[in-house]
Parts: sequence; structure tokens; C-alpha cells
Amino acid sequence: MEEYTRLNKELQHLQTQIAEKQWVEARLIEMEAKIVYQKAQLTHLQEQLAKERADITMLEGLSLVGLFYSILGNKDQKLEKERREALMAQLKYDEARQSLALSEAEVEGLKIRMQRIHEAEEMLEAKLEIKLSLLLLEPIPAAQALKQRHTQWQALKKQKLEISEALEAGKLYREILELLTRQLKSTQNWGTLDVMGGGMLSSYVKQQRLGDVRKTLSSLRHYELNFRRELADIKQSLDLDVELTSVEGFLDVFFDNLITDWIVQQRINRSLAGAQKAFSQVGQVLIMLGVRCQQVDNQIEIEEDELKKKIVEAT
Repeated sequence: MEEYTRLNKELQHLQTQIAEKQWVEARLIEMEAKIVYQKAQLTHLQEQLAKERADITMLEGLSLVGLFYSILGNKDQKLEKERREALMAQLKYDEARQSLALSEAEVEGLKIRMQRIHEAEEMLEAKLEIKLSLLLLEPIPAAQALKQRHTQWQALKKQKLEISEALEAGKLYREILELLTRQLKSTQNWGTLDVMGGGMLSSYVKQQRLGDVRKTLSSLRHYELNFRRELADIKQSLDLDVELTSVEGFLDVFFDNLITDWIVQQRINRSLAGAQKAFSQVGQVLIMLGVRCQQVDNQIEIEEDELKKKIVEAT
């Protein structure tokens, strides 16, 4: 009981420290935006000050402008006016620089406060874990309810991890499909030129592009299988109804005749259509996974908040 009392006081103190987090975050965003504006203003005022100083130098020196005002007899009057304008520009610049310095100092202070809040959050998590461990040892109904909620929370976290892994695997697979699509488009263009009698250059470039396609196709299957495995872990399947020509399907490109070129071109076209379709279908699956991940994230947040509340309230 004494242990609970001590822990409850520590938890209350930590929660008080964390309570200002939302305000500090909002203020930090506000001040960082203000600093960007202040720096732009300071640059403008610095340019204005340089211009005013240049006007004074021009009047004081032996420039045509200085000579012109000397002849008119109002050089001193004009010089006095320029000096007043330069002084005002200097004052505005100094004020803006001081204001920027104060804003930067406030941001540094806010960052220190934010760091302390993060440390308090970490400490709070540790203290909550300690109290939860103690509560789970108690043979009381409240402890059983906490244990059940804790188990649900852990299950949700595991689910999120599996969905995140599927998302990452899917993104890698889609990147390879995107690369394959670009390569096939390039190959298709050179292949069309070759079939139309583009000569040795188009044939050579086409063969080079097909070499790139072969390499990509060789690794494509690995990424697809990995994606399917990750989807299976979350009981989700990948229904790909596409046609991608195998590596072997391109091995006859070195036969130099119109019929073979035409056959290879048809295979390139089919593969391109298949890659584009697969890219679209995988994109739809990734959108669905993103939605599921966000839903689980929301559930985790709700469960975590409720779990923490129950732990703090338990005596």
C-alpha cells in the first residue's frame, strides 16, 4: 500500500509536467514560423540600410550626384536628409535584429522545456509499467480487468507492427514495378524504332534496355513473394491478375529478323501492360493497408489512454 502511495504521487507529479505539452508544441510551431518571417524582414532592412549608406557615400564623395547637388547649393540639406533616413534605417534594422534574437532565445527555451516533457513522458511510462506489474500480482477483480486490457493493447501493437511490415514490403515491390515500367517503356520505344527499320543503333540500344529489364525481372519475384508473405501474416491476400513475360521470354532477341523482332515487341507490350496493371493493383492494396494501419493506430491510442487512466486510478 505504501508503495502504491509513493508511485501515485510520482505519477501525479509527472502528469503535471506533461500537461503543458500541447501548449509548448503549438507555441514552438508559432515561434519557428515567426522566425522565418523575421529573418526575411531583417534581410530586407539590411538591404535598405546598405542603400541609405551608399546614398550618403555618393553625396559625400566626388560623384556626379554630389557635384550636382553642390552646384545647386543644397548639398548639405540633401546630405542631412540622407543621414536621417540612414539613421532611421539603422534603428529599424537594430530593432528587428534584437527582436529576432529574442524570438530565437524563446525557441531555445521552448525546446528545453520540450526535452524535459519528453523525459517526463519516458519516466511516466516506466512508473506506469512498475505499478501495472504490482497490480497484476494482486488477486483482485480490478487487476484481472487491467490484465485483460493490457493483453488487448499488446495485441493491437503486434497487429500494427505486422501491417507496417506489409506496407514496407509493398512499397519495395511497387518501387521495383515502377522501375520495370520505366525500363519497359524505354525498351518499347526503341523496339518500335527497330521494327520500323531503325538500324544497328536502335537494335543495339533495344538489346541494352532488354538487359536492364531481365535484371529487374530477376529480382521482381523475390519482392512479390516477400509482399505476399507479409500480407499472409495479416490474413490479407494479393490478387494479381497480370501478365509479365519471364526472363526466358526475352532470350531470343539476338536473332536478327523481322518476325523475331515483332514477337519480342509484342512480349514487351504485354509485359508493360502487366507491369502497369500490377503497379495500380499494388497501389490499391497499399491504400487499404494505410487505412487499416491508421484505424489500428487510433485503437491503440484509445486503449493506451484508458489503460493509463485505470493504472493511475488503481490503489
